[in-house]
Amino acid sequence: MKNILKTVSICATLFFVTYCTPQMDEIGKVGPAPANAKLTVNTDDPYNPVFTVTADNGYIYHWDMGNKQIIKPGKPTETSYYPFEGTYTVVVTVYGEGAASTTAEITFTVENTDPTVFTRPVWRELTGEGAGKTWVYNTDPETGIPDYCYQTWFNIVEEPDCWMPQNSWGQCVQITPDIKGEMVFDLDGGINYTYHHEAGDEGVKGTFILDAEKMTITIKDPYILDHDIECTNPAVTSKGTYRIVLLTDDEMVLWQDQKDEDETGWSWSFKRKGYNPPD
Repeated sequence: MKNILKTVSICATLFFVTYCTPQMDEIGKVGPAPANAKLTVNTDDPYNPVFTVTADNGYIYHWDMGNKQIIKPGKPTETSYYPFEGTYTVVVTVYGEGAASTTAEITFTVENTDPTVFTRPVWRELTGEGAGKTWVYNTDPETGIPDYCYQTWFNIVEEPDCWMPQNSWGQCVQITPDIKGEMVFDLDGGINYTYHHEAGDEGVKGTFILDAEKMTITIKDPYILDHDIECTNPAVTSKGTYRIVLLTDDEMVLWQDQKDEDETGWSWSFKRKGYNPPD
């Protein structure tokens, strides 16, 4: 018995030594740090400026667009939408080999608010032409029927209709804490989002980033109603970026690939407050 224990001990020691010995040949060469970073902006379109960064020995780019949009990893050239007048500072962090980095920044000014923002498709439907639109769950708040959030197939590219309720796998619970909550989107002097846990409460104010071309929306502090509903993947939902798979004057469905082992997506179904869908 002692010999067996001794053998196990020796093997464990050998394993520990082998495991902890630095494998220098796997580290690889660490190149020079990025340098001479320079950021320029093209404002031919004053509301969609194009930023370009150049840097020696740089190949990974993380962008803070100055309007609460973060792009990482990004490309050497990026753009964003700035519909409201104001001064914005854009910062890009450039990474090289070995995680060494440098930064560059530039400040630019939007002189006048984009007069088309209130009537642009997607912006118009989401915000009620800027005046503000209140969205609530598309369900009976007393029963939770029909499903207002539900699991779907994760691949909306190969299965473009998988987000639809008739193709869903159902939901985990019928009634959640935010069942009577509200979300308000408006453009009153800025890009505004207000979360209400329940109608009539004080609400929590935040903002949102809307990409009308890619049909995505990112909610910035706080989140959508019940973003962390049971069965979702908090590591994904907490990032607050969703695909807009349906948006009309009266209804909206947001969808998200949960990036989990079960290969699921998740849909949230909303309606304009006061709207009663036909049976």
